[in-house]
Amino acid sequence: MKIFLKFLILIFLLFPFTSVYSLTIDELLKELDTPQWREKVSNPAFVEKFKNPDMLSTVIKLADARGYDWRYRIRAIKLLGSIGSPQAEEALLGMFQDPFFHHECPSLKSYVADALGDFKPSIRLLEILKEGLNDPETLVREATAKSLGRIKMAEAVKYLKEAFLSEKTLAVRIAIVSALKSIGTPEAVNFIKEIASDGNHKELLNAFGGAL
Repeated sequence: MKIFLKFLILIFLLFPFTSVYSLTIDELLKELDTPQWREKVSNPAFVEKFKNPDMLSTVIKLADARGYDWRYRIRAIKLLGSIGSPQAEEALLGMFQDPFFHHECPSLKSYVADALGDFKPSIRLLEILKEGLNDPETLVREATAKSLGRIKMAEAVKYLKEAFLSEKTLAVRIAIVSALKSIGTPEAVNFIKEIASDGNHKELLNAFGGAL
């Protein structure tokens, strides 16, 4: 009996319980099947258990799984943003650059743009994310601008300025101005002052309560 117990202990030491902490996609769907999913994927205790490689792999698979209900895929996308690891970031950047990723639901890419705003600023993140400012989908452009405002990189100001000058949709213009205000560099502030004083953006000014 003692020999058998020693054998079991040796097995446990050599092969840790990593498989216990992995989920199938269907099991993850059940975890995310709640009206309070936004709160759940932002809960640190819930997020923490998805940071091991096996669990993270399942989240990535669901986020990128064509044929699954898009409503659950966006939950996995948001969870990847909350996880915040380099592996989660790489997965989201790949999805953002994949032209077929959001074929089943255009709003999927906007959720990826939003999730990318949860990561630490980097030139690589900026270079990929800024392309969303030129996306044909309004929701993607808006989400991209908001995320650029959250990562607060001074290097983003020139892209936001260029996007504002060509943008026709008010919601996206509001997001761009909000991002510039959040970044707050002299270049960003001066551009906002120009917008406020040129007399051509009354609707935009009204959206901000009459003043930028």
